[in-house]
Formats: sequence, structure tokens, C-alpha cells
Amino acid sequence: MSRWANDVSIKPCSCGFGDKEANIMPTGREPAFDYCPNINKLDNHVDCPSFDGVCHEDQPCEPYWRMIKGSFKQIRRWCLMGEIENVNYFNRPKLTIRTRFDEKVTVHFYLEEDNNIPTFSFNDALIGHTVLIMYAEKHDFLDMSTGVRQEDGDLVVIFKCSMETLIKTFGSMMAPPGCFQCGAKSPSPTQNSPLEKNENPVSVDQSSHVDENSQLASASLPLKKCSKCQIALYCSKLCQTQHWKDCHKNLCSSMKYLQLLRELDFTTSTVMSRKKCPPFSFGIV
Repeated sequence: MSRWANDVSIKPCSCGFGDKEANIMPTGREPAFDYCPNINKLDNHVDCPSFDGVCHEDQPCEPYWRMIKGSFKQIRRWCLMGEIENVNYFNRPKLTIRTRFDEKVTVHFYLEEDNNIPTFSFNDALIGHTVLIMYAEKHDFLDMSTGVRQEDGDLVVIFKCSMETLIKTFGSMMAPPGCFQCGAKSPSPTQNSPLEKNENPVSVDQSSHVDENSQLASASLPLKKCSKCQIALYCSKLCQTQHWKDCHKNLCSSMKYLQLLRELDFTTSTVMSRKKCPPFSFGIV
């Protein structure tokens, strides 16, 4: 998967690209450096590439940039994601993250003192949390290291969960509507939450969706939305309570950013209206 050096060894994408020993079955177009069949953007090596796969700030590259009429133009979007392994506030905030490709990357923040960051707080920059950076690029520092120099705070979000949990949650959002906890499907989610006041919660005996073969069966009742984020779906009070304990308690307030990420077309760099995605400037090129 390396674009810059042949001696860089990184973990391959889940689609099989980058694994020379993988037996990839041809299903239409095969995975390539500019194509990944995974619909989950955070599990897609083009939408969310390895650090080795992103461009250097001085060297625009495909598939994100293209020479058009004598100058490089951005032709698609990308993001860099990693789980925080170390935090250092000496001189400037610095995070050491590990990408899903098992790369260790240092992110240096060069933010203006009066820069109001609406999307994250450094108080959330804790080991085990996940950081997502739109349009991250390689930067060469004076100490001969290569990392990310981040000057735009509103292109960064820190999610208070592990990278594995974030990818799984976003996968639930990208898939057909289903319970975020057990995966049960329902044709039409409603607007109410099973935990809202004055709402009759689904009884536990109606929330069993696993048959003798341990296969998920369809729920007979419509899915209901979390009353706070209005995004997470559940088939029962039991599932919502368990999912809240497992991860949603920390993710609920950040689900709006995942929703923006879901709606954003990564295959074009067309500018999105700020009214559609305040204050997170996804898509503002």
C-alpha cells in the first residue's frame, strides 16, 4: 500500500488490498490504491487511508489531487484516523496516534491562541480515545521526523472511544437501519426513544432476536431513536441500556459529527454549505 517507499511495512486493509498473500476474489472491480469496496468510510483505505497513503504537503498525489489546466486541484476528500497512545503538552500539544494500519504517527497542533475549537477539547485527548483529522498531510519537521502539522482545529474531532468501537458504530450507521446493539432490522425507525419519559418501552420478552442458529432475526417492532442524538437506533429498552453502558454514553454527543461524515460525499471536493454542517467544517476546501 506504500506510495512513497517500498520498505514501509503496514497492516493491509480489510478488503485485502496491501496483502500480497491475500486471495482476493474478483467481484467486479478489484481493490486498488484508488478503489476500496468497503462502504464504511472509516474502514475504507481510500476514504480513510494509512499515513503512508496520504500525500505530502509539498507533493500533491492521486487519488486526492490531479493536475488540471497546469495546476493541482483537489478531486476528492480523505481523513486520517488513529487511536491516541500518548499525549504531550510541552511547548505545543502533541498526540501520538496509531492508525488502523498499525502505523505510529505524531500529530503536532499549531493553533492560534484565540482559535475557538468547536469540535473537540484537549481534555478529551486521552489515551484510548480516537482522533479523526480531515485532509491530513505529511509534514517534515526540523528534527527529521515526519508527522502531521495541524493548524485547523475545526477539521479535527476527538471521539471518546476506541478506534474499533468507532468503526463499528459508523458501520451501523452506514448499513441498512438496524439496532445498534444486536443488529436486528426493522423497516421503519420511529422518532421516539424507548427510554424517553411517557413512552412505553419495549418489553424484554419482545427483544429476543437470536434463533437456535445464533442468527439475527428481524424485530417485530419498529426501531426507535436515541432521544438525545436522534441517530442511534434500538429495538428495545434492554438493547439501548446495554449499548449506553458499552459505548454510547461517551459517543452520544459526538454522533452529529459521524452523521456529517456519513452524509459527506468523499468522491468529490464540492464545497458543502456551512449551514448544513456547522460548526464542523467537513468539506470546506
